[in-house]
Amino acid sequence: MKLMDVKLLVSAILALPFVSVAAVECGDTITSAEILTEDLLNCSGTPALTIEGPTGSLDMNGFTLECGGGSSRGIDVLGNAAVLSNGVVDGCAIGIFVEGDGFHSIQTMTVQDGIDVGIWLISENNIVNGSTATGFFNRGIEIQGSNSQVIGNFLIDNQGGTSSGILINGDNSFVAQNICDNNNGEGIVIDPSSGGLVVQNIVTNNGQTGISMEGGGQSDYLITGNIATGNPDGDLVDSNPDACMSTNLWYGNIFDTADPSCLD
Repeated sequence: MKLMDVKLLVSAILALPFVSVAAVECGDTITSAEILTEDLLNCSGTPALTIEGPTGSLDMNGFTLECGGGSSRGIDVLGNAAVLSNGVVDGCAIGIFVEGDGFHSIQTMTVQDGIDVGIWLISENNIVNGSTATGFFNRGIEIQGSNSQVIGNFLIDNQGGTSSGILINGDNSFVAQNICDNNNGEGIVIDPSSGGLVVQNIVTNNGQTGISMEGGGQSDYLITGNIATGNPDGDLVDSNPDACMSTNLWYGNIFDTADPSCLD
């Protein structure tokens, strides 16, 4: 190999991010790129793990983090631009708690069997993609910060109380191509907020409403291209008193029932 080729190869290797394979343990704060090498079971203390960006990321490599006695949150995501992917968070009251400065990425995660919220987006500009939330008592995913994207996730069988699949409580949210099925309460709930897009979701067989605006105060929403059927309290519901003349646009959805009937 020529000297110049060797120099180019060394430069390319040095440019790659360093990924640690050292054992991650319950209670750790992760500030570099880590790959999980085993299940973390019966973790005590809250949170069970912390990932802090921008340098922290965790590929769970198919393994499981399990909350034990004294642990109410599974994984806290702090700082900015942290990445969490490819694992299971089991038995935590809050599965993944996303705060800090935002721009975090949650990919291909499964959160299951908790008493509060599966994935809770407190900060802004986050993305959740390809993940599953199931078996939660309150909500599968809650969006509280603005400008977050929840795309291509599965919110199924959240069965406590009046559990909903997705709760939107932040401005300019983009909620698309999710499946919300067989949740005990609502499929997708839009709380007072503005400027969101709810597009191409499948919202079926939930215990109460399909896609609903509750309490009033929502504005400038586009709800389009969704399939909402089999929801006994209404597939499309807008509780705003001026629903038929508001700045929210319900258009091109497939549904059986709507309240008021002007929703489309």
